[in-house]
This record gives sequence, C-alpha cells and structure tokens, in this order.
Amino acid sequence: MTRLRGMTLAAALVAGLTIPAVSLAAPSSADPAGHGPWQTYYEGPSTETHEDFCDVPGLTVDVTYADAIRDRWRILGPDDSPYNMYFADGYQKYTNVATGESVTRVGAGLLQEVRKTDNGDGTYTIHVTNKGNAFWYSDDGEILGRFTGAFSYTIVYDDNGTPSDFTDDVKIPPPTIVRNVGNKDDDCAIVVGAIG
Repeated sequence: MTRLRGMTLAAALVAGLTIPAVSLAAPSSADPAGHGPWQTYYEGPSTETHEDFCDVPGLTVDVTYADAIRDRWRILGPDDSPYNMYFADGYQKYTNVATGESVTRVGAGLLQEVRKTDNGDGTYTIHVTNKGNAFWYSDDGEILGRFTGAFSYTIVYDDNGTPSDFTDDVKIPPPTIVRNVGNKDDDCAIVVGAIG
C-alpha cells in the first residue's frame, strides 16, 4: 500500500498512520521560564501527484494538503527538559486527475510529549500521545467515513554527548507503538471507492 506525504501532521495525529517528526530544538533564551509562548504556523497548501494510487494500476491522484498548527514548549521535570505540545487541524484533498472527482479528509488533533526517561547510556526516551478525529467528505458534502481515536508511542533520542543541549539530539528510529485505539477507516478503500 502506498503511504502518502499527503497524510501529514493532522492525519498522523488522528490516524497514527505516520509518526510526526518531533523537533527537540530548545526554547529560545527569550522564552519565559516554565512555558514558552504559543506559536502558530502553517504547512501547505501543497500538492503531490501519485501514480497507481493505493496500488490501483492507472489511477493517478493529486493530493493537496494543508495544516495549521499551534505549538508550545513547556519546561518540566527536575532537569528542566523541554516538552512539546501542539494542536493541529488540516485537510487532505484527493483528486482523480482523469475525472476531476475528489474526496476531502478534514481532521484535528493534539500531540503531547508527556514523559522523558533517561536510559542511562547517553540516550533518552520521549513518551508521546496523540488524540484526534477526522471526517471524509465527498464533493457534495456527504460523509464517507469518520475516525476518532488515540495513538501513543515512544521514540529514542541520542543526546550526542551533550545532555544539557537538546538542539543537537538525534532521533534513533523506529518508534515503538504503545497504544493505538479507536475506529479505523481504510483510507484507500474510501478514496478509491469514491473517485477510483
């Protein structure tokens, strides 16, 4: 099955299909002690073209996606570690290039780093939770599918020999899924069934 860039941040938050990148850049020195300010940023809209979409020969689909993210660093724990949390909402629109028919997935969710564990070997583990929901809509507004659920995982980072400097830490893949609950839509079945 083809996994898409179009299933980005908001989709990852609600579906657990991909693991969003977790930035560990430390808050700037201008940020107040305790918690950094909320920041809003946008990703997209961007479009990618996928041939043989979902392994269907000859089906070419343009995927347009965009996300709006509200992001904040919190300084927690005895070692004053930065923990990230953000809210995201966005959409992915899947358009059959040959027919112009499309379906749109609209989703929203919360990602929160909840715990850091020092592994004692120059690495540490971040425990992350995601919660969210999404709806699939046809061109005429009919709901084709819905998702709601929670997705948790852990991911290990190497502190690169500088445990007090989080800006040079390196992620060690893969993440470990701890929990993945909720109703699961078959994204390919919905898209191909509607526009294939």
